Amino acid sequence: MIIYDLIIVANTMMMNKVASDVALTIQEHLKQIQTASEKIPLGNALGSQLLAQYGPKFKLTVTPLGMVDVNFGTEFEQSGINQTRHRIFLIVNTKVRVIIPFSSNTIEVTTYIPVAETIIVGRVPMNYINVPKDQFLNIAPLYGE
Repeated sequence: MIIYDLIIVANTMMMNKVASDVALTIQEHLKQIQTASEKIPLGNALGSQLLAQYGPKFKLTVTPLGMVDVNFGTEFEQSGINQTRHRIFLIVNTKVRVIIPFSSNTIEVTTYIPVAETIIVGRVPMNYINVPKDQFLNIAPLYGE
């Protein structure tokens, strides 16, 4: 029987450089983007699926505010009996100002950018049982039932 130990080590200096480069690139692009305007129907602005293409059109203006926040996220996900998927991704947050007639609002826009993904393969168990979390207590009847 062979048992492998797996150690995952993150290169934090490289990760910080990637995050910094991405943040600087996004900020440069936001500086180049001027205010964008578009005319949309009133039904679309009200969120109605039925009336989305109807009503008078009004001008919607989006202005980037130029603030960018970049962080790393990581996720482990079960991928079979003996496999785990590990994902590393960037979480990019920026703010834009949406201006419509008689109102303006600042909206935070979040984007996830995948950086790395790997499958960690473990040992195949001799026995396996999968009990959903919501039915965990129903696996064995309680006394008195």
